[in-house]
Amino acid sequence: MRFATPLLFVSTGLLASCGGPNKVIKDVYSPDGRYHVEVRQCPAVGSMSGGTETQASILDAKKVGTCHSAIGTIAQFSVNEPDDQLQLEWISDSELRAWHPNFNPAYGPEAFSHPANNSPVKVTFARK
Repeated sequence: MRFATPLLFVSTGLLASCGGPNKVIKDVYSPDGRYHVEVRQCPAVGSMSGGTETQASILDAKKVGTCHSAIGTIAQFSVNEPDDQLQLEWISDSELRAWHPNFNPAYGPEAFSHPANNSPVKVTFARK
């Protein structure tokens, strides 16, 4: 019983560090209104110090996303900097251009999840 209190403290500390922001900071709809890019401020993955990241989820217009879940998304990517330098522009009803200064010029963000084939939205990572 002597070790129960310190162990409880450690467990509580870990749970508290997993919390953090999960809020929409920008929502950009495609020209026809069929899709939208929901940009959220989220807790940084693996951050024990309360760091944040910016997550962009492409969704059908009537769906909402959540931090660190790709369920129901058409595509999703993150930027480790929680800032407003993420550029988003719908080039057409089904093509999105996205860019951030931290993207690799050759391929875009470090992580990008999307269906292998038949995605209804094409995402291009390029400067304006």
